[in-house]
Amino acid sequence: MKHSFVCTPKHILTLVAIVLGLSMQASAQSETFAYANNPGSGSKSARVAPEKNEMVRKGCKIDIQQEGAEQLRFLVQIDNPTGEKLTLFIKDANNNTLHKEALDVTSPKFVARYNLEKLEDGAYTFEIRNGKNKLEKAVDIKTQLMVNRVVSVE
Repeated sequence: MKHSFVCTPKHILTLVAIVLGLSMQASAQSETFAYANNPGSGSKSARVAPEKNEMVRKGCKIDIQQEGAEQLRFLVQIDNPTGEKLTLFIKDANNNTLHKEALDVTSPKFVARYNLEKLEDGAYTFEIRNGKNKLEKAVDIKTQLMVNRVVSVE
């Protein structure tokens, strides 16, 4: 005996309600981004600001790695060999500051984890500043959905 799924208006409305419920839950933005100061593993590609930056010449650099392929948690490592006062910003595509943090300059290397799981899809930038100079790394969050349609003829 073959079983087939029939899309009725009730099924469609239920599916729409589920998708809307998930998107509303995903749109809740959390103010807390930093959650630990221990190293991790993983990788995520990101773009860097132009190399003509004073911070780059002084040996300051930023590295971001994604922790696990399915997670939106990132390990951020900042090399600050000169011990300058630095500020970290997390900004959205509209340049709105979502998180601002003065970094500990007692060590030449700063390491922290940041949780972006509550953010909506979009482009986000980790920005490190010391006065007018800045370094940037970008992270793009995209949700991919797959739709499979099955037809059964008896």
